[in-house]
Amino acid sequence: MQAFVPKHRRPKFDLQLRVLDLNNVPLVSGISYVKWHLPGSTAAEHRGRTERRAIKEHKVFYDYEKHIPVRLTIQNKTKMLEDAWMHFEVIQEYSAGGKNDRIVLGKVDLNLSEYVEASEHEADESEGGVVRRYLMQESKINSTLKIGIFMRQVDGDRDYIA
Repeated sequence: MQAFVPKHRRPKFDLQLRVLDLNNVPLVSGISYVKWHLPGSTAAEHRGRTERRAIKEHKVFYDYEKHIPVRLTIQNKTKMLEDAWMHFEVIQEYSAGGKNDRIVLGKVDLNLSEYVEASEHEADESEGGVVRRYLMQESKINSTLKIGIFMRQVDGDRDYIA
């Protein structure tokens, strides 16, 4: 990626992020939350986390929603959108032997540029865009994280291949 990219080659999107739930959690008690961030950005609005929620019946319902302004980059020659990764880290807190402990249950990495075209076909934002379950990486358990992503372009050049 170039150090300085003209603004006309960096279309702005409104990302509607929804972290819905986590299932197949092996422990039946404790608290869980999800941290997320865009590694290519230092802006405070490009990182956050869900509220801490209790694990009930091997599930956690986060019901988290956030609107985030995001700029993607169009490659100069191919007119394709460059990769824009978003990292999710699922964390579980539990009490063991009188002390609180925290472990990372797993991670999910998503490329936001892959959701632009799918979101364009979804005309109604109330549907939540693309909603899928993702098997966590770097995890010893088979939990899946349900995430919804809707990317709506609000500014910039529309001459790109998603």
